[in-house]
Amino acid sequence: MNKLALRQLMLCAAIIISAPATAGVVATFDDLPAPPALDSGAGLQWTNGANGLLYQGVTWDSRFGVIGDQYRVGGAGSPLFGIPHSGHYFASNQDGATGMTINTSKVLTGAWFGRNQYYGFGEGGADQVTIVALNGAIELASVVFDLPESHPGLPEPLSFIDTSLFAALGPITGYRIDRRELGQQSGNWVADDFSFADPTQVPAPGGAVLMLGGMAALLAARRRRA
Repeated sequence: MNKLALRQLMLCAAIIISAPATAGVVATFDDLPAPPALDSGAGLQWTNGANGLLYQGVTWDSRFGVIGDQYRVGGAGSPLFGIPHSGHYFASNQDGATGMTINTSKVLTGAWFGRNQYYGFGEGGADQVTIVALNGAIELASVVFDLPESHPGLPEPLSFIDTSLFAALGPITGYRIDRRELGQQSGNWVADDFSFADPTQVPAPGGAVLMLGGMAALLAARRRRA
């Protein structure tokens, strides 16, 4: 392959790889019109004005709660309940609920999750979450993620769960978030910065590689004919 052809291939690669970055939305929970006080929490529908559970073009389960970064279950002297990935607010599953649903045709490409903390004694919470992509009642694929614990007695910094493999699936109608409960307290988790993309603008994983492979083969064939 000559240098010009190589440059053309590299330019195409840059275009393909960078294109999806311009599409999509991120649910940060920091731009809600009526957020709770930083040392409190409330159901998502009560923080989103007239839009209720419709936030960032996505319909959220009524059990999603929005929590401030100064909230402590045990009051002053107890550890923070959770740490947001960005801003001052994050989401959690109210009463430790499992089977939380998110209704949308968008591709969930990733989100940040972590363990919460109650009173500093590690009594409970969730130590694992599973994100399931759905088409109606049909489970298309799932990603299982163990929530790390590196700060005993304190809430954990959030970790990124990469769900970009969902882009390779057929039509998606929503997602379900299951959790594994740890200990005697409710199985809460902490989450933030859910990234959603338009399915028409997200190449399936490996799609860019396949496209580049096809272009390389085409350039090679042209070179043989020359």
